[in-house]
Amino acid sequence: MYFDEESFSKGGGGFEGPPCKACHQPILQGQPSTRVEFLNDTHGMSGDYHTACSKPFDSLAHALNMISRLGG
Repeated sequence: MYFDEESFSKGGGGFEGPPCKACHQPILQGQPSTRVEFLNDTHGMSGDYHTACSKPFDSLAHALNMISRLGG
């Protein structure tokens, strides 16, 4: 197995993925994830979530995006 020595020297390890917007734990390679997009996102809630973490945010985004598209 090859390890990227440069990543280890910087303390990154090279194995972590982007943080989940809900639980803030890394989304590791191979873990199911969902991209949630909020239209007019002023609070920075759009992004990648673990699939389990995304469910309430995905529902909220769907509802808010529909209202936004209707002019509300």
